[in-house]
Amino acid sequence: MEALTAIGFDVGGTRIKAGVVRYDATHRIAELADVVSVETISLSSIQEFVALIGKLINSFRHSFPGIRAVGVGFPAIVDWHKGIPAHPPNIPWWGQERFPLRDVLIEQLGMPVSLDNDANVAAYAETILGYGQQWSSFLFVTLGTGVGGAIVLGNRLYRGERGCAGELGHIIVDIAAPLESPTFRSGILERAVGRIGIIERARQKCQLYPDSALLTYGQSLDVEHIGKEAQHGDCAAIETLTETAHILGAGIASALAVVGLHRVVVAGGIANLPEPFFDELQATLRQRALPPIAAEVAVVRSQLGSFVGVIGAALQVLAESQGNGIFETCC
Repeated sequence: MEALTAIGFDVGGTRIKAGVVRYDATHRIAELADVVSVETISLSSIQEFVALIGKLINSFRHSFPGIRAVGVGFPAIVDWHKGIPAHPPNIPWWGQERFPLRDVLIEQLGMPVSLDNDANVAAYAETILGYGQQWSSFLFVTLGTGVGGAIVLGNRLYRGERGCAGELGHIIVDIAAPLESPTFRSGILERAVGRIGIIERARQKCQLYPDSALLTYGQSLDVEHIGKEAQHGDCAAIETLTETAHILGAGIASALAVVGLHRVVVAGGIANLPEPFFDELQATLRQRALPPIAAEVAVVRSQLGSFVGVIGAALQVLAESQGNGIFETCC
């Protein structure tokens, strides 16, 4: 069977990644042939977002005329059957409109389009090409601007009745947090261990350590800087990541207790934090998870790197457009 080609989009709160993916189903090899990245903040409306997708696809088509379909991973609750995203918390210009994104793109592009939650498409790729080749079930966690999750059971994505299963970032970890608008965002894990939460924690730590190197970054301070300075022994950075690992570990332990899993695959920009962060996360899970889970709990980084979402979005739309026959291990 010849390699199939599709475009994958991984939409995030900070960046929108897109790439051309060639997939050899016979040998289970995916090649990321071309990639591009755009800052999400550079857009200001849904219409601009749709126009950007069209522009990038036209550009890709010039070099890759064999493109068959387009897949989109979106950071929101997605009505998978209707192709409508709702409540994207980290894209303020989207608003609360139930915009029929998939159908609009199908009409505009004239080719098959799939739309799913960004963590789901990343977990899809991991199932086919990554740890899913040795583990039939695992919890997939995305750590970036927000915190996402997906559940893989028996080599298949579990979506739940409403398509929003696995939303790890919405586990409530601070019951005392004041109600905000929207209320379902109050005291959740994403607030504590998403990008903004980590940076806020670091700034608070700097008040205790006025000589911290983190202060030299000023308003440009980001998670990668915190990881870098932690490796250099900065106390504020180390304490920031230690507390973050403890909170994240408690949240994951709660999720593992519900789904009965003991393997965790982590992806996203924050997954690039130094190894001591993951050591602390693993230690927290061994301490806080149910004993049968804690005894065997394992936390690993995705085998597919920072473009796992792009690859997964492309693979998913190829599976849908080809009738799933070439992707027999995943729904």
